[in-house]
Parts: sequence; structure tokens; C-alpha cells
Amino acid sequence: MRLPQLAATLLAVVGNTNTAFAKPVQSRDTVSAKYCDASTDICYSEFISPEKIAYRFAIPDNATAGNFDILLQILAPNTVGWAGLAWGGVMVNNPLLVSWPYQSTIIVSSRKASARTYPQVSDDVNYKVLAGSGSNATHWTLNALAQGASAWGTTKLDPSSNAVSFAYAQSASPPTNPADAASRFSMHQSKGRWSHDLASGRIANFASAVEQLEKPEEEEEK
Repeated sequence: MRLPQLAATLLAVVGNTNTAFAKPVQSRDTVSAKYCDASTDICYSEFISPEKIAYRFAIPDNATAGNFDILLQILAPNTVGWAGLAWGGVMVNNPLLVSWPYQSTIIVSSRKASARTYPQVSDDVNYKVLAGSGSNATHWTLNALAQGASAWGTTKLDPSSNAVSFAYAQSASPPTNPADAASRFSMHQSKGRWSHDLASGRIANFASAVEQLEKPEEEEEK
């Protein structure tokens, strides 16, 4: 093998060690399916990564391009130290979400990167952690309302599309300071990109679903 070819091969294998959430190299066709949460009766469109992390999305049935909130649920095995989502399917110049468990709570951090460098804290997207978020003996769950994730720059997510580009990343290593949403976290151990059927996540009762999840769990039990 010639030296230029060898160098290119090594770079592809090793990757960019300065990047925590790099451009995905694994691509998948549309693989999302319908999932209904038995505890809330909220239905989502769902993607499950090879690492068994479920990414679930519900949107208003009357959503228009780039102008809608998103109900997001992430369900991850306890072996996952942090799980990430790139709303536009790549790391650079797209809203990023990184989430991890901490004691009895789930931390969610809004991030962004203007290059393939470590993602910085961002206020471009607002995430509200909702009821049902937490962990048990086997998994941790994030329920969140994402506001501002359907449009950024000149990009608008199409709620009627069955092929919206998303990407994920994950690592078994927890963040350095897991109590802090601004904590540093390690480079991913795996990553991937998929085309998501966002249209199948439309629900007619979106507003009431959000209201249901905004209620404290103690109040729901009364």
C-alpha cells in the first residue's frame, strides 16, 4: 500500500480525537417505527440504535415546516454514560443534544459546534425535562420538550417527511461533572446517522400530552 493510501486508512480508523461528537460515518435508511408509551398513551416515531438506545419523537398533527415543538424521549441502557442527538444529521452547525443520568434525575445539555471541535454549551434550543424522566436498575429515560429544534439558520425540519436526517452518538463514560449541564464529556465510542419518519410521529393530542408530562408525578398519582 502506498504511503498516502496508508495514511488515509489510518485516519479513517482512528478518527479525530479532538472531537466529542464527530460527523457520523454509519448511515442507515429510514428505520423508524411507531411506539406508544403504555404509561402515558403518547405515541412516538421511534429509532433504536445498535447500542439499544431508543430515540422517540412526537410532533403536533398540524405542524408546519420549521415551526413546531417536539416531544422527545430517549431510553438508554444504564451502560450508556451519555447519549447525544444531532438534529440535522451532522455535528457541525446543527443543534446538538447531550443527555445523561445523574442520581435520580436526567441532565440535558444544549450544545453546538461551528467546526469538528468540542461542542460548546448553547441556548439555541430550549429543553424542558418532563415527568417520567429518571432511571431504574436497567435503563435511564429522558422525557423532554424541545423548543427551537425544528428550525435553525436556513434549515427547517419537514414534519410531513419520512426521511428526516438525524444522528446519534454515545459513550459508556459519564461526563466529568454529571451534576452540571455544562460539564465536559468524553469522545463518543460509537455514532451513526439515520433517516427518520418524522411524519409518523404526528399526534392529535400534542398539547394535552405536553400538559400531562408537565405535571409533577406526585400530582398525577393523586
